[in-house]
Amino acid sequence: MRYKKKVIVSDIFTTPTARAERLHRVRNLANLTRKEMCENSSLNICTYKGWEVGGYGGLPVDGAERVTKRVAEEGVVCTVEWLLYEIGQGPYIIPDFKKLKQDHSKKTTTVTISEEKGKILQEILLFRKNFPEAIDYQIKDDGVAPIYNQNDFVAGMKYFGGTIKTIVNQYCIVQTLDGKTLVRLLKEGTSPNKFLLLCTNPQTSVANPALYDVEVVSAAPILRCYRQSKPEE
Repeated sequence: MRYKKKVIVSDIFTTPTARAERLHRVRNLANLTRKEMCENSSLNICTYKGWEVGGYGGLPVDGAERVTKRVAEEGVVCTVEWLLYEIGQGPYIIPDFKKLKQDHSKKTTTVTISEEKGKILQEILLFRKNFPEAIDYQIKDDGVAPIYNQNDFVAGMKYFGGTIKTIVNQYCIVQTLDGKTLVRLLKEGTSPNKFLLLCTNPQTSVANPALYDVEVVSAAPILRCYRQSKPEE
């Protein structure tokens, strides 16, 4: 495999050595050996070893793209920008990544609607009628795909104040103090009454996939997901 798009060294963060250190850190987060990193992927192990010692001009753009896709399979979120330039959110591990995929369907009813959007809205209105404290939301990003996808309609029951702590480690519709509404995995923060909001899609396009110590007004574990079926080809 031939790799292209070499990185131009412009500062201390873009040197081959700096890229090698970040690459090694990401592999360790994924708990992979060099051989495992290259298995079932388009990475060449000899070339990869060179990148981890700063050889061959250092990790190139194409290589970084392959690395981020490989570690995503192990539940590690890492952007190409961070790996090459140390720009933006650093890498992190999605807690209980494999278990989340297995367990989410046990807590959520997913309704696939084959008709027009109006049918989905009728379902949501019925949910609102039956549950006065309900909240519904159409997902705007791919942060928690494929568990909940962009444009899915989700609904749940709001928790407020101190009761929010009782629903951590669940996918929630979260309303933050600064007015945002997001669907994220809700985790406890490092400060009292603040929370960590995580994207669990390792290949998310969200610029900040981990939001730390967020003040939350309400959080609703997702009880219903309304998903529009794809039209038949």
